[in-house]
Amino acid sequence: MTYRVLVLISRLDEYRLDNHSLIPNALLRAGHDVFVGDIETLGIADSVVVCDIFRLDQEYASGVPFPDMKLARSTAENFDLVWVLANPHPELLLDSYELLWVLNERVPFVNRTVSMLMLNSKITLPSVVDRDHLPEQHVANRFDHLDQVVRLDPGSSWILKPANEGCGADVYLVNRAEHNYRALLQSATGNETTRYEMYGRPTIGLSRKYVTMQRFVPNVVDNENRVMLSGGVPFCGFRRFHHDKDHRANVTLGNAFEGLTLNAEEDKFCRRLGDDLIRHGIYFAGIDLAYPYVLELN
Repeated sequence: MTYRVLVLISRLDEYRLDNHSLIPNALLRAGHDVFVGDIETLGIADSVVVCDIFRLDQEYASGVPFPDMKLARSTAENFDLVWVLANPHPELLLDSYELLWVLNERVPFVNRTVSMLMLNSKITLPSVVDRDHLPEQHVANRFDHLDQVVRLDPGSSWILKPANEGCGADVYLVNRAEHNYRALLQSATGNETTRYEMYGRPTIGLSRKYVTMQRFVPNVVDNENRVMLSGGVPFCGFRRFHHDKDHRANVTLGNAFEGLTLNAEEDKFCRRLGDDLIRHGIYFAGIDLAYPYVLELN
């Protein structure tokens, strides 16, 4: 069966070896009618959801310029399936997801819009992953709340992560023995005390940011994996390696990776989690796994 598929990505200067090229190219090779749309041009014209779209008539390899000249304003509603492969720009995030929700009410999506918005976050892991498979986690926007957790457990290390960033940005390892741990906690939660002292709350308003603080999992250095799920089934993945002097294993930061083979226990767990994700309308996802713990969903 041939599908008419709209793939939504962020406009780029040139293609890279990532999902923006791999997935549309694979759909084209499979015989589907593939269109590519710029997610940051979504809008509504006379009650119809529209965006800038072009029809994919060839595979695009890494390094090939993005064909801006082919983009044309068109309806996004005359498709069998929509596959969202990029988050909108932060300045357009909520508005774009509202537009995607309208579109999803009319056209099937690979991943349900509401679940993409809610589950692609460090905050919401407990909604789909049971407590036995999550490292201890705290979510707060106040320094004193997190400082108390660190001080009461001086022998543990913690990973600080912004709630809605990615690719290793502003991810820190902290523990009670580090002289700068208080400064990192203060920075991660918005430097509330210092900003109010310098500028005054009446001038700058609220100065707080949410951050997640996850207990450091010792086996993550030797066993951090990205597992890809399609239709609830693990189908590929890669082992991620850490730099000697870095607690992060993000490939985008230059870390090495290699092919992954799950053992039977890991495979069974991933399939069970995949079933839970499908109940939320998520059919394609990546799991950051240091079994038995899930670190993130993507």
